Amino acid sequence: MNRLTFSIIFALAFVAGASQALAQTLTRPPELTRFVEAEYPPSALEEGREASVVLEITIDARGRVSDVNVFESADPEFDAAAIAAARQFEFVPAEFDGVPGPIRIHYKYDFRLPAPPPEPVKASLSGVVRDETTGEPIAGVTVEVEGGGSAVTDEEGRFTIEGLEEGEHVVRLFSPAFGAIQTMESIAAGEQLSVAYELSPPPPFEDEEDGDDMEIVVLAPVIRREVVESRLTAEEARSVPGTGGDVVRVVESLPGVGRSAVGSGQLVVWGASPEDTRVYMDGVPLPRLYHEGGLRSVIHPSFVESIALIPGGAGAAYGRGLGGVILVESRGPTQQGLHGMVGVDLLDATASLGYRDEKGNYQAAAGRFGLLDQFAKVAGDDATELVPIPRFWDGQARVGYRLRDGSTLDVVGIVTGDRYSRGVPNPDPALVTRDFRELDVVRVYARYRRQDEDGTTVEVIPWVGYDRTYRGSSYGSLTTFSEIDAARLGLRSSYGKRVAPWLTLRAGVDIELVFDSHDRSGSIGLPSREGDIRVFGQAPPDTISTDHFSTRQIGVAPYVEGTLSFVDGKLQITPGLRLDPYARSVSRRLPANGRIPEQGAFLEDLAVEPRLIANYEAASWLSLRGSVGRYRRQPLSEDLSAAFGNPTLPTARATQALAGFAVKPVDRVELEVVGFHSRSDHLAMRSPDPTPALASALAATGEGRASGVQGMLRGSIDPGLFGWIAYTYSKAERKNGPDQAYRLFDYDQTHVLTLVAGWTSKFGLELSGRFRYASGMPRTEVIGTYYDAVRDRMQPIFGRHNDIRLPSFVQLDVRAGYSKEFEHQAFMAYLELQNVTNRRNVEEYIYSPDFTERKAIYGLPFLPVLGLQWSF
Repeated sequence: MNRLTFSIIFALAFVAGASQALAQTLTRPPELTRFVEAEYPPSALEEGREASVVLEITIDARGRVSDVNVFESADPEFDAAAIAAARQFEFVPAEFDGVPGPIRIHYKYDFRLPAPPPEPVKASLSGVVRDETTGEPIAGVTVEVEGGGSAVTDEEGRFTIEGLEEGEHVVRLFSPAFGAIQTMESIAAGEQLSVAYELSPPPPFEDEEDGDDMEIVVLAPVIRREVVESRLTAEEARSVPGTGGDVVRVVESLPGVGRSAVGSGQLVVWGASPEDTRVYMDGVPLPRLYHEGGLRSVIHPSFVESIALIPGGAGAAYGRGLGGVILVESRGPTQQGLHGMVGVDLLDATASLGYRDEKGNYQAAAGRFGLLDQFAKVAGDDATELVPIPRFWDGQARVGYRLRDGSTLDVVGIVTGDRYSRGVPNPDPALVTRDFRELDVVRVYARYRRQDEDGTTVEVIPWVGYDRTYRGSSYGSLTTFSEIDAARLGLRSSYGKRVAPWLTLRAGVDIELVFDSHDRSGSIGLPSREGDIRVFGQAPPDTISTDHFSTRQIGVAPYVEGTLSFVDGKLQITPGLRLDPYARSVSRRLPANGRIPEQGAFLEDLAVEPRLIANYEAASWLSLRGSVGRYRRQPLSEDLSAAFGNPTLPTARATQALAGFAVKPVDRVELEVVGFHSRSDHLAMRSPDPTPALASALAATGEGRASGVQGMLRGSIDPGLFGWIAYTYSKAERKNGPDQAYRLFDYDQTHVLTLVAGWTSKFGLELSGRFRYASGMPRTEVIGTYYDAVRDRMQPIFGRHNDIRLPSFVQLDVRAGYSKEFEHQAFMAYLELQNVTNRRNVEEYIYSPDFTERKAIYGLPFLPVLGLQWSF
């Protein structure tokens, strides 16, 4: 816009006659109230010419312009533009002796070229970089703003970068001692943004040239300092044979994790029952980590940022379980723009699509569908009878927002589904045995996270969900089934703050509400549970019952924990306390009876769970760690049946203790060893009484103990060559009642050994191998038979409970892959050879109808898996 100025040169009052003009006095000059900017002549603007035009403007008694003439000309174009603008002026009229009257004025109209736009106001980024563990400033850290300059922190850890444009900026921090990290900052024009960054030392052997920030973490507990910790980069995880690129499945190759039977998808951690290991995704509980069969995880790998396995000694933030805790952290798309992936192999077909804008907001979706069962059908029904082939699918949709204060909000929806069956064929339909399971899961949650400049963190996660579980078994015409429909909702919230250089506090609340509806019918002895003495194919007990009931379980658990640092941060002690009050109701207190009015049951209790964790960095190459804690778990809702269980079961309890050390004897080699012990009581066991009292088919009489030691030796010769050896020795025992002797736990595995090695070239070629050995799980031997005249069939005579084992599991897997990138696209092909030696690993024993002949259900044979993937 032209900047114009005007001035009144002089005013001359005029009237009809000269005598009248001499008689009047100007008491108020005219006042301009409406100014109109003249159009700058295009040719003059192009040539850069300026000018001034003096106009003679006549203003009437109403303040309107009645006439305009040029008093001093500049140029015809300038004159015409000035006249056109002046004719549109409006004034407060002049006054003579207080009366409005006409007047003629001289008005100077200046044409000035537009001033150049001001230089954009530059912003600056300044702050401090500290050690996350000690709170001390870090000198020598390079802080770089992409496209905007860089600085190196001084002795006080401070830095300043001037002359930044407004907008979103990628900020990178690098230090030889702390590695490299990347973040985003939003800077307004002229703003002097002050930030604080906290860095933690990277794990050993981290390939800092690898741009993938995904990592797998095995640790206990997940707080500021961990008792047991091993880290794997995403590339290492994806390259492990048997995972098929599913990074979550690498957990089964790490120490402390026992091998589960093929087809189960269960996790056996440190001798605990699979249901005692809790699984969380972004703090939201999931019923399981793997699909049936254990071939794939339920979370699409495109959205997995990290996974932490806490085999024992979890911090106060987690409870409601007696075993391990698995924490999966998810993420949205990490690259700006539209990106996607399509892949297929023998196990499944997968696809993902996501878009991320320059501000960090995103939308994404992904899905998978299992294909192995379809390929198995080609081989015929005989191939799937004894070798269980699961069907599965999963999907995920998510949106994320980066808010103005730097906080983030993610909204995520998950669906998963599984179908599974196995059986023992027989020419006699009355002797055919089958097991079948179904599971459908839905979760929807929002996750809000904020981290302030002083390190204060806030996280709020409300969630809702639905689970449908169906389990059934049949023996001839007798079918037993259990169906559970569960509505779930909850809230997890936490607040953390470093209140002093030597003290960090974290507090939160963990709320979980479960509303179940149960429909169950069949033999009271099915499905079999831990502690039962049975063999697969054995006829179930003749006692038949049915029950339809509902349960309501409410848990609201506040917790607090604080990390205290001593000896310059080398000694860290973290006491914690979790209060877990709970209430539950069961719609049916006694089995259904038409003569007795239906009545329910209500129970409430308060669980006080103290925790203590200690870490000591004795030297640069040696660290010592230990923890002890108390844990509680509510009974499974299906165990609260008045006909099949016990509605008044109390909470089960456990105490866990562990201690260990980590040494780094040479560069790029680390050995970590930890010993553990746990004791549990009030475990739900089947009543030993053949005719138990009403609503007492289960009793909280079980006790358990588990002890062992695990170690992991890990090395990396160069960024492309890695490997580890993981070994666990453990002994897990149970006893069904206080007056009974301890026996081996059904899932006990004395020895578990895993060797992994991999090599990745700079040309996209990768080669890797994995060897696994695991002791067979305990079983009870059939030592004879007798004829049951009442049931007209042969029955087994059992030896000592869990006195024999299945044969040891041994398997060798290898993988070769090649990837190629060009023009913003990438293609990858890989071939996994699972069970290269085609070893027939026994998964379960089965018996002939007269129990005189024992056979086996075998795991998957030699399985070549060819996979192709295209991404853009």
